[in-house]
Amino acid sequence: MAEVLIGPAVSAGEPVDLLVLAFSIHDLRPGRQTAAYLSHLTPGAPMAFAICDQGSAAAFSGLRIAREYASSAGIRRVLLIVVEQAALPYDCPVALPSQHRGVAMLYGDGAEPTARVAGMRQHPGVLPGSVAGLAAADLAELAAGHGEVGLVLSDALAAVWTAPAAGHVRAMPPGQPSTGVWWGLIDELTGDAGHPHLLVAGDYDPGLGYLSLTAFETC
Repeated sequence: MAEVLIGPAVSAGEPVDLLVLAFSIHDLRPGRQTAAYLSHLTPGAPMAFAICDQGSAAAFSGLRIAREYASSAGIRRVLLIVVEQAALPYDCPVALPSQHRGVAMLYGDGAEPTARVAGMRQHPGVLPGSVAGLAAADLAELAAGHGEVGLVLSDALAAVWTAPAAGHVRAMPPGQPSTGVWWGLIDELTGDAGHPHLLVAGDYDPGLGYLSLTAFETC
């Protein structure tokens, strides 16, 4: 899945400095270096690593780490790939996604950016009863100084944060815990309809207690 996403996301003339592969459930051979293999296929042969064992927070963690690399190691262009698979050849204690699905997001200094990462918040070990209050406080901080704010929420976060203070709220349907919120975010950013000045993607993993929000200034 990840391999077929690289070509449409990265052109040969625009090499990537860092590739981050985010997933929740290990594949058949968890010891293989999939991220290194994908680096070999990506223009620029970027440094690459994978983020896993963080449930649906993996993509948010990958983006947060990529930003740290960008600020300290001269990284200019980052390809974040989020994948999830609907079938495994072994028993798994968590529910599998409804479909095989992958999302590729290119972050960097492109000539015509769709959006810019404006801020991130991540919290581990958050109990369900504390999610709404903590998410509301994070949203207030992220939205300070902006006009209309839109939210794209995973189904898990929407279930426990039922009345967020935002002008537009899109709750993703269940079935795609790792890619759903990013799929919705891209749809909001690239759709024909107008969008708020600030879009915030949010997710909550009830099993691991990770609460994650990322704000994007739209262009």
